[in-house]
Amino acid sequence: MFSGLNKHQRKKLAAMELLRTEDAIRDRTLGDFARLARTLLGVGGCFVTVFDNNYQYVKYADNVAHLLEKMPIDEAMCQYSVNSCAPVICSDTRLDSRFNDHPLVQKGSVIFYAAAPLKTPDGFALGTLCVSHTSPVTPNAQQIEWFVHLAGLASAYLTAWYTVGRIDPLTGLPNRQSLLREMDRLTAEQDDTPLMLIIFDCIEITRAYELSRYLGLKAVETMLRNFGPLLRLRLRLPPNLQLYAFAPGRYAVLVTEEVAEIIIKRTRALPPTQASITGDIDIPLRTHAGVTPFTPCNDSGQEAFRQAVSALHEAIRDEIPVQLFDPVRDGMRNNDFRLLYDLGEAVKAGDQLYLVYQPKVSLHDGRTVGLEALLRWDHPQMGSISPARIVTLAERTSLMADITNWVIDEVVRQLVQWRKAGLLLPVSVNVTVSDFSVPGFADALESKMLAAGLTTADIRIECLETEKVLESDTALQELDMLRLRGFKILLDDFGAGYSNINYLRRIPIDIIKLDRTLISQITRDTGSRVIARNVIIMLKELDYLVLAEGVEDRETAQMLKAFGCDEIQGYFFSKPISPDDIPAWLLQHDPFTDL
Repeated sequence: MFSGLNKHQRKKLAAMELLRTEDAIRDRTLGDFARLARTLLGVGGCFVTVFDNNYQYVKYADNVAHLLEKMPIDEAMCQYSVNSCAPVICSDTRLDSRFNDHPLVQKGSVIFYAAAPLKTPDGFALGTLCVSHTSPVTPNAQQIEWFVHLAGLASAYLTAWYTVGRIDPLTGLPNRQSLLREMDRLTAEQDDTPLMLIIFDCIEITRAYELSRYLGLKAVETMLRNFGPLLRLRLRLPPNLQLYAFAPGRYAVLVTEEVAEIIIKRTRALPPTQASITGDIDIPLRTHAGVTPFTPCNDSGQEAFRQAVSALHEAIRDEIPVQLFDPVRDGMRNNDFRLLYDLGEAVKAGDQLYLVYQPKVSLHDGRTVGLEALLRWDHPQMGSISPARIVTLAERTSLMADITNWVIDEVVRQLVQWRKAGLLLPVSVNVTVSDFSVPGFADALESKMLAAGLTTADIRIECLETEKVLESDTALQELDMLRLRGFKILLDDFGAGYSNINYLRRIPIDIIKLDRTLISQITRDTGSRVIARNVIIMLKELDYLVLAEGVEDRETAQMLKAFGCDEIQGYFFSKPISPDDIPAWLLQHDPFTDL
């Protein structure tokens, strides 16, 4: 049960503590062994005991009068079997000096007594399987052999029970549950020693799964199995320091602050390594670690787990070797999680999300040529939540699709109203790569437009995360299908950060939308002016319609017009306004003559 426990007293105590805890299925099974032993020897009573350093505990008993559930070891009849780690068979306890003055014997409850140790594979006895009778019994050699063999089977059962719950089958190391139980034990003992929990990540598990596709599970399992010894070697961990298998490719240690300081220093100094998977395949490995303090008398093991994992993910995200748990950053992440949940509820509620619309104006004649639908969220407690925050929260979750569907449905509803009122401007909506990556997106959108009595020209698609489109064949195909069905495609935020000109010819695009960072300095900075002018000239020569966003003053608008830009939007013309105010705005500002 417990390989190696006789070498380390703490591990013995942990195993004993585990056996003492309530487990109905385990104890019922131990009772089955005890009853079978009673039947084999033809006696009346049976019981099962476990021990710690001080007491004997009865886990199961049947037909044994006056047997105490807990008693000191030196008062227990089973102490002799446990101490010798050997069977004890006594036909008449009244004639045995070890037992004749025991209360169970004097009261006549246990006259015949037999006990066989429940042993670990390395010979450490943790308890006994016992049978008894109220009169003398002399079992034959075959019965004694069966009895001892049955105790061995019960020990093997406990070994399997312990292993399944406490040992990681891949590495053979104590698992996360074993670590948690150890921390809970320290907490129960009100240990006030300041400790540190360190969790290491040796490989991104998605990469391991990907490798299994090409190399097979056996090769990847071998790699994962070897991470533990490799980590121990690279960090020069002491042989007696317990390493836990926290998760596939992740390991943990629970150490004092002094030892943690040494381990953290060594982890920070670890260089990236190349792990040989096969004869011709190496993969780069970099170890990350999350660290959190744990004082048993004050802290929860589960909360320490959460904090260490949170710190580990921050280390991975920031690409640094070690990250100590930061309550401030953790609080921000938790707030984001709660806000993400609230966003999901907002989509269902229908009264928190709403759209505003920003006009797009032609630089050729000053007329309004379209509107962009912009999402807004009025949180019940936090008030207005910025659109950027909404996208950041939802973009990597399935909620993004729900939000996109809500926006499209709301735009379609609004377009129907405007068409009835004679307002015929197209509306553009922002769509992410995750939306395009769903097969049938184009068909579903076209069906929705036609069912509402609209045309595909009434909605334009502003493509976010354009470079990521190239990573998805489905997204490229859906964009092609959208364009074939008559939807206009806009490339959003061109010029923000790194923009690859090459992908312009690989993605079906009708309109290029220049980011505000590209044009915001053109009236004050010669370099920005030269770049913006040449970008616009290039895009026009490639037959794109060019739209600039974030235009906030007349001088910028006039300069963009001189460069050949086709359309602009921004606060110079109008901030985003409610749909009810759009008709009045158009009457007052269309065409826009102040250029």
